[in-house]
Amino acid sequence: MQRPRPRVALIVETSTAYGRKILEGISKFVSTHERWSLFVDERELNAPPPDWLLDWDGDGIICRSTTPELAQQLRRRKISVVDLNDRFGNLGLPHVESDMRALGVLAAQHLVDCGFGQIAFCGYRDEKWSESRLEGLRSVAAPCATFESPLLNLRKGDWDHDQSELREWVRSLPKPVGIVACNDVRALHVLDACESLGLIVPGEVSVVGIDNSETFCSLCNPSLSSVVPNASAVGYEAAAMLDMILSGHRPRSESVLIAPKGIVVRQSSDSVAVSDRLVAESLRFIREHLREKIDVAHVAAFAKVSRSTLERRFSSAIGQTPHEAIARARLARALKLLSETTWPLSRVADEVGYSHAEYLITVVEKATGQSPSTYRVTKNRS
Repeated sequence: MQRPRPRVALIVETSTAYGRKILEGISKFVSTHERWSLFVDERELNAPPPDWLLDWDGDGIICRSTTPELAQQLRRRKISVVDLNDRFGNLGLPHVESDMRALGVLAAQHLVDCGFGQIAFCGYRDEKWSESRLEGLRSVAAPCATFESPLLNLRKGDWDHDQSELREWVRSLPKPVGIVACNDVRALHVLDACESLGLIVPGEVSVVGIDNSETFCSLCNPSLSSVVPNASAVGYEAAAMLDMILSGHRPRSESVLIAPKGIVVRQSSDSVAVSDRLVAESLRFIREHLREKIDVAHVAAFAKVSRSTLERRFSSAIGQTPHEAIARARLARALKLLSETTWPLSRVADEVGYSHAEYLITVVEKATGQSPSTYRVTKNRS
């Protein structure tokens, strides 16, 4: 007689990219190991655990909604469970989560590498995951200015008050400044404040989020740089841990931190720190007008200074000539389009202001050692 499949409940939110990636990792494990009979329901991130959970006659649970009270009840019931909460930390259950501190380290280090001596943090008060990301930032860039408000206030609709206080905080920061937001949603708030204040992003202010939720990253203007947690690995490790427990074995470790994958650099931090506002504005003009085949004369006309003055200000502020800045911006944009689109080379060349596709090929080969087609294939594989 065939042994019945273990019945496993997945109490993981489906409303966020992070939760869906966790489920993807669980799926990868299950597809190559013993099949489970899975229960999954569509959930919000902060939805409470279902009422039936403690009475469920299943074999195991992977749970993101674990609270201290629920953990105590699950231990009392002796239910096989792997906890994925990141609000309370280890609750005495087998536990897997992203290394929150490491996420903050990566975000801060990126801004330091961009030349920012002033680093600030925008997060949520009394949220352990946000506080841990701040700890990571402080290990790289301490002291740092911070803005934290209760997440509950925003859920209650106190948006205008919070955003007003956030704008005043951003206004008070010395410029240039790099700001790490505790997550991508918070980064959207920061960028909105910068827009209201007329600040140049990137340049005067650069912003990095965490979680790489592509919906929020693309909603942001400019598009948001973000640190990428390895949520799929969180799910895979959780499934592997539960599989060992269901097999009657102790997990190799009952508390596992999963390192981040890296950072995706987008427009919000794709620039060095710039203290000269004229240069910062000129760099933004360059980025926004690449398609128009601009040259140094166009930039000088925009800045309302002579070419020699523009050259001197660029050299002093960023160690580049205006011509070099235009060339670098074109190349960066071309490489991004090659890796993120299937556009023909002629269209990529046109989008970045190259006169023809042959020139695009020459520039890309010189910069990368690869043809545009090979570069595109290589990036899509990584």
